[in-house]
Amino acid sequence: MRYITSMSTRGANVVYLALVAIIGPLCSTREDGIKVNQVVSKHLNEGSSVKLDFHGVKLVTPSFYSAAVADLYCTFPDDVVSSRVSITDMPPMELFR
Repeated sequence: MRYITSMSTRGANVVYLALVAIIGPLCSTREDGIKVNQVVSKHLNEGSSVKLDFHGVKLVTPSFYSAAVADLYCTFPDDVVSSRVSITDMPPMELFR
């Protein structure tokens, strides 16, 4: 199963990352978040935008989310993260434990 798909829109490359395929339905550890962060960082450094697709994910912990997404703000300028990283199909907040 491929977890990365890429498409070009208006000259910009957009990379779609299916987290259920990368991590599974439980995004619960900081270590898994770091893995996602590394993949996202690689694509941002290459100039791509990244869409994180949470479809099929049943649980997201704060430590996973912090490592995967929030820590990007420590590496990249705020405007890069805000404009080039997006999230789709995020589970309801009650699934954050």
